[in-house]
Amino acid sequence: MLKKGQPRGQRGLDDGALLEAALAEMERTGVDNFSLRSAARAIGCDPAALIYRFGSREGLERAVADRLHAGIAAPDRARPWRERLTSMSRQYRKVAQSYPRTFPLLMRHWTTGPQDLVLCNDAFAALEEAGVPPVHVPAVECGMYAALLGLCAGEAGGLTGRPSRHMLKEIRATPGLTKMQGLLPVIRQLDADAVFETHIKILLDGIETFARHAKPKGAKAQTKVRRKRM
Repeated sequence: MLKKGQPRGQRGLDDGALLEAALAEMERTGVDNFSLRSAARAIGCDPAALIYRFGSREGLERAVADRLHAGIAAPDRARPWRERLTSMSRQYRKVAQSYPRTFPLLMRHWTTGPQDLVLCNDAFAALEEAGVPPVHVPAVECGMYAALLGLCAGEAGGLTGRPSRHMLKEIRATPGLTKMQGLLPVIRQLDADAVFETHIKILLDGIETFARHAKPKGAKAQTKVRRKRM
């Protein structure tokens, strides 16, 4: 709720306080149950004021998502590219842990706004430093981002934690699961931290390998033309 005495008119709403209230409401209801009307009630304003500010529900959602991005600090560009992307990844994980019901909002939009774009630009720079040809950077960054968000959202939803006793019992009792049954002692100790760090390493190793072997589009054709001219 806005503080007593704080202006509530269309031109008097404080965007920072408004987004904080909308974020709290979205975390309470979940993204799918969130509405402009419920947000307006939580904030203490008319729904028309939110439309005036953000244009639509999508506009408000993007603004709330960009508020989440504001909690992620861009790493120092003097650090190596792997350190920068690892730091950024861990910060996304913290955001997902803090706002598990709102975090899926980040997966609904190609970009959420200025805060997101700054991070995206830093990721582009890191990928170019890794040796990814510029023509491939947008696709690599988009795929990396999708994989990271999915990993963080999965953990927030309980996917990467230790399986329950019931699940372990089910593995033991299901015929034909020889590989899983042989690895039950390992599965029993499955740890969300280890899952996250392992897959960030796999992701960055994959980017490094791709960068070593990738050629800019048209490179083969240019090579053939040169050979014909020789």
